[in-house]
Amino acid sequence: MHGSRITRSQLILGIAIVALAGAAGVISERYVERRFPVAPRAQNQSAEPAGASPAEPLPVPPAACVNPDGTWRNWSSPNVPMLSPKCEDGK
Repeated sequence: MHGSRITRSQLILGIAIVALAGAAGVISERYVERRFPVAPRAQNQSAEPAGASPAEPLPVPPAACVNPDGTWRNWSSPNVPMLSPKCEDGK
């Protein structure tokens, strides 16, 4: 099996591909975190002192829905979900 060894150029190409994939992952992670911010996580309740009251839960943002005229409500992204419910008339 003399043909199974990789050459130096194949090794360098493989290392370059792995480095580029890692750099693309870091760049895309920063873009996604900036474009789609996530609400901060609640702190671990076991870290609170025994007499302290638990922290209030974070408010839940209103759900995305479709108005009767076809426009979107409560949706900030240009990519709209396909199966969002119709908005209630009273809101």
